[in-house]
Amino acid sequence: MNSELVFYLATKTNLCEKAVTECISDMNIRLNPAKYATTPSKLGELVIDAFERAGILFIVGGLTSFDSKGIENVLSRALAGKDPDDVKKLKNPFSPYDGYLVRKGSQLMIVLPDDPDAVRAIMTSELESYLIDFTFI
Repeated sequence: MNSELVFYLATKTNLCEKAVTECISDMNIRLNPAKYATTPSKLGELVIDAFERAGILFIVGGLTSFDSKGIENVLSRALAGKDPDDVKKLKNPFSPYDGYLVRKGSQLMIVLPDDPDAVRAIMTSELESYLIDFTFI
């Protein structure tokens, strides 16, 4: 299954990309080259484009901003009036900035903090089995 990686207001992008790549290396998931967004509108464009090419979208970053550009606010506006099949908070053992999982049909969006240790911890805990199951849908 193809997947996309978008960095949004992120730091440590190279290390986070390496962490995502390592965590999915044993799964049937191919990661396309990373893309970058610094505004909500650019993020929206990249999300739409990503789901035209892939079933899984990883978004890294944006969790430490709480203004209108913060990923939580952007996702809240994007999902308003929508009815996802599954929404989960992904606990981050390293900081209060948890990740999120949103699934609608055969599309899965995973939002992760821009910390490579947190990416590894989240992806190797409850998310790993979810991804393995998802790739067989």
